Amino acid sequence: MRLYTAILCLALTSLHAEEMTVRILGFSHEERIADFHKMIATLPELKLVTLDADKASATLSYDPLVLLGKPKPKPEELAPEKILERIDNLIGKASVRTFTATKATGIADGKLTQVQVKVGVLDCKGCRYGAYIAIAKIEGVERASVNSDSRTLTAWIDATKTNKEAIEAALKKARVELH
Repeated sequence: MRLYTAILCLALTSLHAEEMTVRILGFSHEERIADFHKMIATLPELKLVTLDADKASATLSYDPLVLLGKPKPKPEELAPEKILERIDNLIGKASVRTFTATKATGIADGKLTQVQVKVGVLDCKGCRYGAYIAIAKIEGVERASVNSDSRTLTAWIDATKTNKEAIEAALKKARVELH
């Protein structure tokens, strides 16, 4: 009987499962990938289906009723932007806002320009994250990463929206030493 109940519960859960691919801000450095996995494991409302940290993208599975915590949500609460807002709130709260979920832009890699900026010593996780977040939220920055060994901050940008000078200005404002 227990096996039957477990199978039935699993089947009912999978009937309501939906997926959403989101852009994740917060992958400043390789070690942050493990941080994301640990954080997402604490959220029973979300299941990580795929993660491409290099492209700052994650596909998440969820049951809308569980995600929203309501047996009969209003139709407007099921709108994709409202679901994304709830996912971001959960991820933000669980990560103390060091990860953010936003709408996936869908810009092809071939249309992005890679920009590299030499920076000073970024020998701790907090310093790397600070340099990363200074530019990650600039409109036109699709993704970024920090390499502490080569002391390089790399950003992939939409060149119609931003440029290297704007990135360098944001880093200077955040008091990141440039070389």
